[in-house]
Amino acid sequence: MKTKSNLIYLLILLVGLTVNCGKKLHFSMVTSTSMENGLPFLLLYGKEWKAEPGAEFVKLHFYADNAFPLTQVSIESCDGKFKDRIAAYVNFDEVYASTDVEKSNSEIIFDPVVQARSLTLNFQRNQNICLKSVKFYDEKKKSYRTYGPEIISGKVTASETASPEPTYSVMNLFDSKYENGYSSVKGGVGVTLNFSFEDTQKISVIKIWNGYQRSDVHCIKNGRVKSFLITGDDGYSAKINVEDTMGAQEINLPTPFKGKNVSMKVEEIYPGFEEGGIVISELRFGHDGDWIVMDTLPKSKDTAQKNFESFTKASLRMVLNRGLTGREVFAVNADEPISDQPAGSENQIPIEENIDAPSYSDWTIRLRSDGTLFLEGSTSRTNYDAGEESTYRFYGLGNYEVKKIEPGKIQLRIFGFLRKQTFTNFLDYGGGDCNGCGRDCNIVKNPDPNNTEKIFQEFVTLQAKGKQFYLLNSKKTQNLDFSTLELNLE
Repeated sequence: MKTKSNLIYLLILLVGLTVNCGKKLHFSMVTSTSMENGLPFLLLYGKEWKAEPGAEFVKLHFYADNAFPLTQVSIESCDGKFKDRIAAYVNFDEVYASTDVEKSNSEIIFDPVVQARSLTLNFQRNQNICLKSVKFYDEKKKSYRTYGPEIISGKVTASETASPEPTYSVMNLFDSKYENGYSSVKGGVGVTLNFSFEDTQKISVIKIWNGYQRSDVHCIKNGRVKSFLITGDDGYSAKINVEDTMGAQEINLPTPFKGKNVSMKVEEIYPGFEEGGIVISELRFGHDGDWIVMDTLPKSKDTAQKNFESFTKASLRMVLNRGLTGREVFAVNADEPISDQPAGSENQIPIEENIDAPSYSDWTIRLRSDGTLFLEGSTSRTNYDAGEESTYRFYGLGNYEVKKIEPGKIQLRIFGFLRKQTFTNFLDYGGGDCNGCGRDCNIVKNPDPNNTEKIFQEFVTLQAKGKQFYLLNSKKTQNLDFSTLELNLE
């Protein structure tokens, strides 16, 4: 009888643990715009995570393997408080919510329940961010048990890489950022990716985000992989086919691989509409339900250090990981006394003449140490002869490349995804989250002239004059509707 009672007690205990521990929630992609002590996967395992000291508008992105019901997110700070609210965006911008500064300022409620594929947390003007945990709650308001891939060490190389290297490095296959990805130069067939793991790994399935999944238009214009020849230790060889779809896809290997060295050679491609090379956004290796990801923190910190050095040489270090906001100007106060100009810098701001002044102008740009950028702007212009006012709104996510450094001045190439809307009161951000959408890269939408999406690049110069900053548009490509912006730190 005692044995039977013990078994019953054990069953009750197991059932209780199953009920109370919460459902499992897996994330193959988690990233941030600023990282200090490790990849933000640490938060999935209840470990402390930090952003860079002083960084503002830090974003945390969580991409779930499957859509999940979400009613609440709780964020625990290491020091127990946040000075500014935290904004949350579900499925890019389908649903928005934020913490309540007057209450706990650490909980975000979604009512009614939402089906989430991804969640982005924007920490606004909070600085020195240190988090103990981020918890997600299901439709019954029970916290999920969160899981992520194991972070491993190793070396990854590619037979060729497009420029700029930070944006297209083969290590970007593991950084969980759609802004970055691996890209070949011009070719596709024959491109080889080589992986050397520090410890022996067993791989039976590969998860891949094929093509440049920053946006539909990026995916369409660049080539994608159609098949790989996989070779590795002990004479391993297998061929796999890859579908031409958006989102992640899992591909089982014909036979599992075990070893430290494996290569993936591109044998066939889906050609891009414009670009000759191929792009892969993300890659994971798995076995028996567990996944591994290469540690990209060293590369991220190296990229950040190089950007800090470049902006420091230009005496513009203070703008990285901050926000700049302002408007278009057509004259600069020449009589304003300037006492803190960098040595050797120019005091004059070139202003383009003979252009029509907008009736309204409002712009924001954020340059991050990881090489990414965010921009949004609004410009209204009045045609008095026709009695019409046209409003143009811009929203861009992308990267920047440092082209030239001078005292108090830095020249940048900015590039990425740009949406432009005309005659609208509010900018519609939806449709930018491709995780799990499963859309075919070969489907081209009929263009709406008043709501366009495009790959863009522009060449700009950021210049300091006293406490003000000026962003000068070279207008080589006419993508952004401004000439000279006068900006201040947000």
